[in-house]
Parts: sequence; structure tokens; C-alpha cells
Amino acid sequence: MRPPLLTLACAVLGTACYSGSRAARDVNVAWVGHARVDLEARLGVPRVVLPQPDGTTVLRWTHRGQNFALPSGGFDLKVTPTSFDVRAEVEPGSVQNVEYDVASAVIDPRGTVARFDSSWLAAGIPRGLNVRTGVVFGLHGGMSRLDDAATPLPSVGVYIGGMLGPRLALIGAYSFVNGKHSGDYVGGHSWALAAPYWPTARLAVNAGPAMVIDDDPGPSNVSLAPGAAGGLSFAVIRSGSFVLDLRFDATVSTASAFGALGIGVNVN
Repeated sequence: MRPPLLTLACAVLGTACYSGSRAARDVNVAWVGHARVDLEARLGVPRVVLPQPDGTTVLRWTHRGQNFALPSGGFDLKVTPTSFDVRAEVEPGSVQNVEYDVASAVIDPRGTVARFDSSWLAAGIPRGLNVRTGVVFGLHGGMSRLDDAATPLPSVGVYIGGMLGPRLALIGAYSFVNGKHSGDYVGGHSWALAAPYWPTARLAVNAGPAMVIDDDPGPSNVSLAPGAAGGLSFAVIRSGSFVLDLRFDATVSTASAFGALGIGVNVN
């Protein structure tokens, strides 16, 4: 991956990722309408249960722990031609018990969630919600076809980035394809900055600008050209943030065109 793309990907991961408190605001709202038992299956039995006069119930999940402070001290020595002064002090360590709220919820009389609050994704994402958070990373491989190669050969690709919103990401991607024609090998390299989007929980599309190297047989047949890259993938297996998908990736430039069909594994 070229340094500018890598730098941008790192910036996305460090500052712009849709995760933590940003994602929690949307996910908190998504928990409204779910059953109380669904929350307790994720968070366990609440530590605090407070029935309210209007028939609702306030639940609070808390965490108890300890903060440890190590012993500390100081030593100071001052010497003059006629005297010296020594000062030493020691402060013992301490243990402080702490308790803070992990999440809270208001449950209506029917046993469904009327409000849910958490500063982070304490209960995770409700089942069936088309939301992704944090880092996006993936590898894929398959068979590729170039415009000037009659025989397809294996291809590989990798990408890394972060979510900008619940269904939109920004990634830096690299792919390599190769083929064979009349006994000679040809290849293609693509560095792309793409924006994947998930219209449904299992279907993803992506597109973006790319810089492409077309490597034809011969010492002087390597060309660098601008282009565009895109792809389509379908998640065959999705377990938490892990996905195994079928995918098609294509790149078009002013010098060449190539595509690859295969499988990928990714985290998003």
C-alpha cells in the first residue's frame, strides 16, 4: 500500500472511526422496543432494580472495582560548607473502591425497553441491525482475468480502514492480479481509496479512485495510469464482526482493465 493511502487509513482508524460513544448514541436508540430479557442476556442481571410509580422499572448495570495507588516518597539533601540538611518522606499506597454505571434502562409495564443509555457499546448491537463500527480489515483471493490475458490465474487483495458511519466506511486497498497469454505472464497492481457501503446486512458495494500498474511482457511494457476500482460482495457467513463472503472486484484504467472473482474474510 502506498504511503499516502496508509497514512490516510491510519488517520481514519485513529480519529474518524464510527465507534465508542459516537456509535453508542445510535445503538442506544435501536435497543428501544426490544424485550427486557434480550438486554439481560447481553448484560446479565442488573445490580439495581427500581420500580417507578408510573409502572415502569429502572434497571442499572454497574461495575465494581478498585483503584490502586503505589507507595511514593522523596529524598532531598542539601550540603553547605558549614552544614547539611536531609529531608525524606514516604507516602503509603492506597486502595480505593470504585463503582460506576455501565448501562441503564427504563422498562415499560409490558417488559420492553422504553429507553436505554450507555456511554459505549456495553450491550453490543441488537441482532438484525445493519450497523458496523470501528476497524474494517479484510483479505481476499480468487481467480483473475486481465484484458490482455487469455488464461486466468490466482489473485490476492487486502484492505484496511474504518467506519465513517453505521453503514459507510473508508478504506485503503491493494490488489494484485495476473494472467497468461501465449506463454507470457501479465500482471496488474491497483492501489485504491474506496468507500464501501452496506445497503443490507449481507450485501456490500464499494468504489473509488485508483492508481494502476499494468505489467505486460517485455522490459519496457510497464505503465502507470489513473483509474477506478469497485466491487460487490455478499456475506455467506456472518458471525459477530467476522465475515466470509463471495466477492467480485474490478479495476479500470486508461491502460488496462482487470477483475477477480473469489472469496474473502474480513472484520467489520
